Amino acid sequence: MSVLIETTLGDIVIDLFTKECPSTTKNFLKLCKVKYYNGCLFYNVEKDFLVETGDPTNTGKSGQSIYGLLYGEEANHFQDEIKPSLRHTRIGTVAMANKGKNLNDSRFYITTKENIDYLNDKHTVFGQVEEGLDVLEKINSFFVDSSNKPLQNIRILHTIILDDPFPDPQGLEIPNQSPRFKKSEQDTLFEADEDLDKENKNKSKEEITEMIDEKAARSRSELLEMLGVLPTADIKPPENVLFVCKLNPATESEDLEIYFSQCGKVKSCEVIRDAQTNESLCYAFIEYSTKEECERAYLKMDNILFDERRIHVDFCQSVAKVKGRGDHFKNFLNRGKSNLRSTSTQHIPSGTKGYDFVFDDDHNRDHSSSSSSKKIKYDNEKKSDRDRRDDRDHRDYKKDDRYSNRDYKRDDRDRRDDRDDKHYSSRRNDDRDDRNYSSSNRDRRDDRNYSSNSSRDYRDKRDDRDDRNYSSSRRDDKNYNSSSSSRDYRDKRDDRDKR
Repeated sequence: MSVLIETTLGDIVIDLFTKECPSTTKNFLKLCKVKYYNGCLFYNVEKDFLVETGDPTNTGKSGQSIYGLLYGEEANHFQDEIKPSLRHTRIGTVAMANKGKNLNDSRFYITTKENIDYLNDKHTVFGQVEEGLDVLEKINSFFVDSSNKPLQNIRILHTIILDDPFPDPQGLEIPNQSPRFKKSEQDTLFEADEDLDKENKNKSKEEITEMIDEKAARSRSELLEMLGVLPTADIKPPENVLFVCKLNPATESEDLEIYFSQCGKVKSCEVIRDAQTNESLCYAFIEYSTKEECERAYLKMDNILFDERRIHVDFCQSVAKVKGRGDHFKNFLNRGKSNLRSTSTQHIPSGTKGYDFVFDDDHNRDHSSSSSSKKIKYDNEKKSDRDRRDDRDHRDYKKDDRYSNRDYKRDDRDRRDDRDDKHYSSRRNDDRDDRNYSSSNRDRRDDRNYSSNSSRDYRDKRDDRDDRNYSSSRRDDKNYNSSSSSRDYRDKRDDRDKR
């Protein structure tokens, strides 16, 4: 008694222990027969432990047995059939994933490890994987998230009963064909059998690069559509218009048209000019009657010498002149401003490093004369206002200048008076210093003379006194020798002088 389970990674064949576990195996076989397991995910993959499935809600919290389907919710759970001879000893052991004792329904698991004694006597073992262990190993090796759910969907696609020994119970409805699988909108994961690189299969590197560039261009077009620049992302530039750049500023549209007409009929040729200064911006657009003429001109005219300039020719990538497309572009540039004055052909700076955008409005072209007259009137009014403002500023300047000259003269006079006062005060101080210096010199000179006279008087007095003393000593000391007396006298005088 066996069941073939087709999964997204391969086939698994399970042999059932119908004699040891009749209720459990009957429940499993009849659920396979009514295609109950079709589309179920392997929602719990614990590496080197087990893989779990059998819940149509793919949450691991629900499931119905065949008895619940036939007899109602009261009969949903059935008894355990735990046998001592059936243990978790081999890889590929199939057992019921119950919610507790005697609470079996539709969920089951397959072990990916040998000798898991922890699960013995808790879960009913009712089968063994005999074929497809390599598929089981693939499931076991899948990457999972924090809740052990695989990051790619691994599903049971079909269940095929190879041998069923149990008769069908009364009221069992067997579908004629497997139900069509429909993926839920909330399910955002890729399927395990989905080829994520199928777009690049059997393609060269150049083809893959071209495909990537096309996707990038499509993304840019959709962005411009969201910004309001393009009416639709599918819009394409015209195929019969050439873009010519690096022109000589002196080149006129008529000269360019005559030269490019040798490749075909030129419907229009326009050198783009600045809206304010009317100076050439050194690039132009040339429209041909057919695409073939445009391609011929591109091949012949690119990189030629025209008006002493080496010009560059390319296919036009602008959709500004496509009929009925100009309003979207102008609305994007105006940003809601209604006071933008534009002529029939207006140059709008784009702020990019490349060439600026140009648009041509048919409505403005029809009313170019009125727009020009309004612009001239507006410029004249601005010029008159500017002249009046300049006159008023000039009068104010002259008035301010008169007052400023008067203040300057007053300030100059005050500075001159201050300078004279300072000079007079300086002279007075110098005279006073000279007088004081002369007086001090005179006093010092008098003091010096007085000191000299005093010294002279003192010496005279001392000599007189010495003479008197000497005479007296000679009278008193007649026995002394004159030399000794003189020497003694000198010594005494020196001592006296020192004191």
